[in-house]
Amino acid sequence: MDAGLTGRVVLVTGGGGAAGPSFCSAFAAEGAAVAVHYRTSVDRAEAVAAGIVAAGGRSAAYGCDLGDRTAIEAMVERISQELGPVSVAVNGTSTFRTQALGDIDDDDWTGMIDDMLGATFRVSRAVAPGMAAGGFGRIVNIASRSGAVGAARASHYAAAKAGIVGLTRSLAKELGPAGILVNAVAPTTILTDRDGIASVPPERQETMARRVPLGRLATPDDVARVIVWLGSAYNSFVNGEVVTVSGGARI
Repeated sequence: MDAGLTGRVVLVTGGGGAAGPSFCSAFAAEGAAVAVHYRTSVDRAEAVAAGIVAAGGRSAAYGCDLGDRTAIEAMVERISQELGPVSVAVNGTSTFRTQALGDIDDDDWTGMIDDMLGATFRVSRAVAPGMAAGGFGRIVNIASRSGAVGAARASHYAAAKAGIVGLTRSLAKELGPAGILVNAVAPTTILTDRDGIASVPPERQETMARRVPLGRLATPDDVARVIVWLGSAYNSFVNGEVVTVSGGARI
């Protein structure tokens, strides 16, 4: 069965981050051209794009402040000119910071909400008109299990992720008539390795893995496979859903 991604253009925000490279590579493997967005990780994003090109694919890295509507719209236009119109958008940029309630000031709160929920909204707004014009669109937002069950000492993070769920379901209703399917993926902790540093200290990995029926933490590839399915022609009727990728964990 054809995933329908050959020749399509996929924008992955946070593509230069910890899990983003796996998302980019998974779409490239299906024949899509990949726009690798980065905010600060220019070297990593360019390396991801270069790897895709070296393997025979089409890709380029694009820096952009996702807090700036004009900059986002300019990035989408540049992608359209260089790779083609964006038909799949993965809103994968994410920020995690542990802070107790009393330590979260107003700037911490608004910054966290805007970095994730605000960015997801602005990118979706920028790509939707082109998707509607092309008659095909898929938006996949990266939420989190924390958005459903909460996260002690990270209430601003959990609130932002919960907001992404509400935005996802709202956009699914609004954009569905234009042929744009909007869904979210809600992983539990993803074990990543960036510059040789694990996202979860080794001494905690075993404890956390015991809470998962599969006995391990998720990898970026585990999540990437779900994202690609939701963003492809395989998905023709799943809209407004949140797919939990937790290995069976419910806490």
